[in-house]
Amino acid sequence: MGRRGLFNTSTDVKIAYLTGLSRRELGKDVPMCTYEPSDCSAVRDACFRGQSEFRGVDVLITTLWPSGIQQDECQTVDVEQDRLSDLLSWLAIHIKPRYHFVPSKDKFFERQPYRNQSMHQDYRECATRFIALAPVGNNLKEKWIYACSLQPISKMRMTDLLQATTDETPCPYDPEMLKQHQPGKVVKFTGNGQFFFDMNAPDDDQGKRKRGTDKPESKKRNIEPEECWFCLSSPKVESHLVICVGTLCYLALAKGPLTPYHVLILPIQHHQSTTRAPDDVIKEITKFKDTLKKFYATMNMGVVFFERNYRTSHMQIQCVPVPRASELQILEVFQDEAGIASIQMEVLPPYSEIRQVTLPGAPYFHAELPSGEQIYAKTKQHFPLQFGRDVLSSPPILNCEDKADWRQCQLTKEEEEKHVANFRAKFKPFDFTVEDDSDSD
Repeated sequence: MGRRGLFNTSTDVKIAYLTGLSRRELGKDVPMCTYEPSDCSAVRDACFRGQSEFRGVDVLITTLWPSGIQQDECQTVDVEQDRLSDLLSWLAIHIKPRYHFVPSKDKFFERQPYRNQSMHQDYRECATRFIALAPVGNNLKEKWIYACSLQPISKMRMTDLLQATTDETPCPYDPEMLKQHQPGKVVKFTGNGQFFFDMNAPDDDQGKRKRGTDKPESKKRNIEPEECWFCLSSPKVESHLVICVGTLCYLALAKGPLTPYHVLILPIQHHQSTTRAPDDVIKEITKFKDTLKKFYATMNMGVVFFERNYRTSHMQIQCVPVPRASELQILEVFQDEAGIASIQMEVLPPYSEIRQVTLPGAPYFHAELPSGEQIYAKTKQHFPLQFGRDVLSSPPILNCEDKADWRQCQLTKEEEEKHVANFRAKFKPFDFTVEDDSDSD
């Protein structure tokens, strides 16, 4: 089935799966299959996608055990610490499997069923049966095969799904995990090779997944320039982030940057997207891109430019430098993440422009890769807002998954000012806006 994902059988039984050890929780690299927090998020998102009322999945299969599952009201099983994962506890409490299967090193273990948690106290959820199977053909003759007759959760009556058992227990996982929208953004290093959840960390949407509330771009409230965070004339603009200002566009440090050299190209006036910007603005954006390519090359870095015209009011071209060694993998990682998220992604023909493939105002995701290839996707409801950052922060590229959400890696104003001063000093030999200023003088 692959390393991770959601498999639907011909009878519509939904099987979620995640393979390997948790590299982040081990605190070290291991020479075998591993997973990251973003893999947990990807499985969760695959389960939620297209579900206006998510009820759960039929089966979850994982290599590791979720932390807290190893005991119930009647028994406790000894499990090595490195076989337990808080990330899987997070995944299980979010996707609510009816059956959760894991491998056991020696003995068969079937926990008492537990009732899943809900964000709403008065809302009842389905129960989960956790089963650890012994090794196939083990000498102790412990049970290594399990048969069950499953009616797909999508076809069950709610009364049957919520039916209680006489031996069920409360959910063994911390209910605060339901408020954590992204697991990797709240995992902290403790200094002893272990990670833990910071339950006090803020979460987007106040810990709630909004379903069915996304509105088409055309129905969004128009942001006035004086209310815009990115219009240079707006009182809300954070001017200390500005690196240099051209005639029609400016360069600024990104909030919560993936690297100290992660910047934005933005139009000075209020233009919503590339497809709605005038030709002279596009011309200056291209000039900034060409200049940044030369600048990053001096650090032996390539650059990925991407724009997400979805739930945005002011055009932002993200400029993220990437190691040369990762360049050949970037397209593959984008395609892999797009497949997991059920995003239909296209590689555009050479020398294409985004304005040639989509209508003005239509939502889209567009990226230019160091190889010169361009990728494009129509953004639909539930499109992951951090998609570009999720890809670039992944281990094959920048290996900083804790920075995938900019809100979880914001710098202090003093740190931002130091980054801007450093970038400005190194960028000075390439800064064409200085020449523009002297010409105007």
